[in-house]
Amino acid sequence: MMISDQAEKPEGLAAIGPIPPQQPGKPKVLAVDDEKNIRDMLRSALEEIGFCDVETAANGREALNALRSQPFDLVITDLMMPEMNGTRLLEISRNEFPEIPMIVITGYAQMETVIEVLRLGAANFITKPFRLQEIRAVIEKALKRKRDREIPRLVLPCLVREVISFRIPPLLETKTGVIHYLTEKIVGAGICDESGRYFISVSLDEALTNAIFYGCLEIPSGLRETEPGNEVFNRIVQERMADERYNKRAIEVEMELDRDRVLYRVTDPGPGFDPPDLSKGPPEPSGISQLHGRGLLLISCFMDEVSFNEKGNRITLVKKRRSDKTE
Repeated sequence: MMISDQAEKPEGLAAIGPIPPQQPGKPKVLAVDDEKNIRDMLRSALEEIGFCDVETAANGREALNALRSQPFDLVITDLMMPEMNGTRLLEISRNEFPEIPMIVITGYAQMETVIEVLRLGAANFITKPFRLQEIRAVIEKALKRKRDREIPRLVLPCLVREVISFRIPPLLETKTGVIHYLTEKIVGAGICDESGRYFISVSLDEALTNAIFYGCLEIPSGLRETEPGNEVFNRIVQERMADERYNKRAIEVEMELDRDRVLYRVTDPGPGFDPPDLSKGPPEPSGISQLHGRGLLLISCFMDEVSFNEKGNRITLVKKRRSDKTE
């Protein structure tokens, strides 16, 4: 196997390395191949051009042990190896080390396998026989993507305050995108972990769904409690989604994010309703209608504070920073 190209130091090398303080210095790469000459060539070639520091492993099992014992920025692995092949290493690493990009080495005759491993989560691939320039370009791209993903995680703890406002139409597709946007920073800002983000997303989904159906479209909240009523409900939704008297209405969504909490306000243009008193705890589902009450029950359980305005067309949801909660 040949590695070609002059071993020249790439331009802009300072921009390639990972973001401190987690991994100061050069990126650290784990090269995995059962052929010792390939491992040695990769190590010497990459280290000679000053690109990265390289550790090696002879199979997937050795690689997994190395990944579990020290930090790496990237893995380059062959597919066909004894003990544990590259595909199995990829499957395990995607679960244990999802932040580490993995590049697979394969021959031209294995393109079906390449497609399989890309679907499993490989960041890219290198074909045999490979050229040094190809390896360098693929690694640069993978490390840049890794660094781009790390930037929000490193910057968001510095966030002091952010205020965002949306005016959205009563469309379920728009609702999904807005929920993603409103929750994508709260983990990095330290408000909650990923499971907490999920519960906040569920709460926003319930609040926005209510704003669409019962606010913008003004559909009676108790209509879906029977099977015939559910059919009528769906028919009215379709009719009013096509009616400019309803589909031109907008829901106002606001977010205030700071170091102590995240606050969401959802205001619909509807007539409102007689809101329940949530000061003493979550409502009973039978207190309003079963389905509508279930949504409020979920919101009340998942959020730290929930309140309505007097008219009942605005709901305010608050989630406090984890460390600020009373044990």
